[in-house]
Amino acid sequence: MSNGSDWREVRAKAREIDPSWDDPERVTRRGRFRERMLASVSGAQLADIRRQLGMTQQQLAEAAGLSQARISQIENGEHTSLESLRAYVTGLGGQVDVVARIGNIRLNVA
Repeated sequence: MSNGSDWREVRAKAREIDPSWDDPERVTRRGRFRERMLASVSGAQLADIRRQLGMTQQQLAEAAGLSQARISQIENGEHTSLESLRAYVTGLGGQVDVVARIGNIRLNVA
């Protein structure tokens, strides 16, 4: 048995406490926050991989053709352009695959 709350109950309580919970602006803000959090987590994972490979940010910057500052921004979730991420991962010896999912269709697009 779980002692946790059902997500529907949590949302219902949030709406009860704050009727503006579903306002479009708040929904948009929550979406942006979620994206920043995911970027930050991904950046931290990339930094862990870099460290496991025994590379400094400066060494990776040179291998990737990016500045050390850009490497830091990527690892802190502050900069997530596809071009910079691709350079970062290539500098680690990897590759980036971009897949579009539309319904049951998966298409490699870049």
